[in-house]
Amino acid sequence: MKARSLVAALVLAGVARMAPAGSQAEPATKPADRVAPFLKVIREAEDYRTVMRAYARATAIDRNDVRIHKTYMRRMLRLGLPQIAYYPALTLTKLDPNEGMAWGVVGYMHGRREELTEAFTATIWAVEKLPDDASILHNAGQLVAWYDTDPSLPRVPDSARRALAGMRGRLAQSSTFAHAYRSIVEAYKQQAEAAADLEKRLAAAEIEANAVRRLAQEVDNQLRDLNDEIDYRNRLIDDLGRELRYYYGYGYYRDYNGTYLYYPPRRYDRRELLGRIRDEERAVEALKLKVRQVRREGRAVLGELAAKQTALDRIREEFGRQAARVERQFRWDPPAVDGVVTAELDGFPPATGPASVELPEDPESEAAQRLDLARLYVRHEMGEKAVEILKEVVARYGATEAGRQARLLLGALKPVD
Repeated sequence: MKARSLVAALVLAGVARMAPAGSQAEPATKPADRVAPFLKVIREAEDYRTVMRAYARATAIDRNDVRIHKTYMRRMLRLGLPQIAYYPALTLTKLDPNEGMAWGVVGYMHGRREELTEAFTATIWAVEKLPDDASILHNAGQLVAWYDTDPSLPRVPDSARRALAGMRGRLAQSSTFAHAYRSIVEAYKQQAEAAADLEKRLAAAEIEANAVRRLAQEVDNQLRDLNDEIDYRNRLIDDLGRELRYYYGYGYYRDYNGTYLYYPPRRYDRRELLGRIRDEERAVEALKLKVRQVRREGRAVLGELAAKQTALDRIREEFGRQAARVERQFRWDPPAVDGVVTAELDGFPPATGPASVELPEDPESEAAQRLDLARLYVRHEMGEKAVEILKEVVARYGATEAGRQARLLLGALKPVD
């Protein structure tokens, strides 16, 4: 096909996007009207998969339409899937910061993840905008108690602190808030009492363990002294044996350099040397018996030390578990929809219908997707395939903006003689 590079240049430069001058085609439907059928599906469909597909189609038309995100968030809350409602809620906090339910969902999800600082901030904004939502009041009561009581002195944004200061009086009048607040304060009180008891037990266990460690060190020192004495007496036996051989043998001694030295016989009593050797040997045997006895005692001491160390480690582990006990006292509730709180499901619910439920068609979106595919073929110099798709777009969606662009691009792709 001729002039292929020219067509690609036109596409990349955006010329193909220009509508022909004086076009009489009907204007495209407004995005708000195109979104309406998908909103109906989101509100009414029972299968969460269908709801998710409708949401994706609607946001493809207008991702900044607050109605889409709000309807989808509410529907997922009613279906017991606040984890899926989190994304549209987060989007809503940016598009419409006054949407209290969105802040409530964000705070709930942060709380479930034990990200209490983030949960505190989002929940304060939520309760400021939805002061009568029981779920948000409950979550707020827990988080304010955490902020007031936690010994780690959590840091939260100043803006959230100022908002809380302005609401404390009103919040205190809510029985839901007050009950949740008291439950967490009581949990921290119990934790402090348990921690004090654990500290006493830990101190006592450390004293006992240190005493056994000192005893083990004494056993080790005793063994070292006994072995040193055995070595000394063995060397003495060797010296006495050499003296016995040298002085009552041939009188020659070969030193370490290999030189023979002569020692004249000395008038020592041979029986005295033999007696001294036997005495030392008996002393060595007695010392070895003592070593075995001390080692038996040492094994008992090491066993006791291991038991003390295990007890000490268990108490230290209890400290960590004690901190986790307070976190288990938190109970997080998702925001209510029309006064109804739906608890979060443990998993995704079973499908209530076929996943391939037909969704409303949106010609603008369909045409735009096909047009993008045709442009992709043009960029890769596959003009024949692009022409085939463009003809389809013109035939089926000629009145749409994408259809008008397809018509222009199709004209640019005609062979040049």
